[in-house]
Amino acid sequence: MTILKISKTIISSIFIAILLTGYAYSAEKEVLLKTTSTWDNAKYEKLKIKKPEVTVLKIDIGVGESLPMHKHDLVNIAYVKKGTLTVITDTNKQITVKEGECLPEIIGKYHYGKNTGNEPVELIVFYIGQKGTPLSINK
Repeated sequence: MTILKISKTIISSIFIAILLTGYAYSAEKEVLLKTTSTWDNAKYEKLKIKKPEVTVLKIDIGVGESLPMHKHDLVNIAYVKKGTLTVITDTNKQITVKEGECLPEIIGKYHYGKNTGNEPVELIVFYIGQKGTPLSINK
């Protein structure tokens, strides 16, 4: 192959790749949550994580069921994949989140989640904290 043919082949390949990437990219993105605080307005400013560890859980809660009263000593964000969840603190503050919504959980305060809808709740929960920190502590 001559240099001219090699150059034409390379240029053609690049041109085809540019065309294909322009049409092949169909991914869409939507910001579900961007926050500097938990749902009760406690700021994340004081967080210091020396050896960070990330855990992701899928949690299912049946109709009418509740989780036990517990607290988290780390950051966690819950995404409600399905259903309706109400979170209630031990001081009776509450928030309700529905399918497709995110909840920046409270830190260091006791609370529980209750399925207040008429279908099972499916949560995807992202925990970020110091390695070895329990994900939750029951009261």
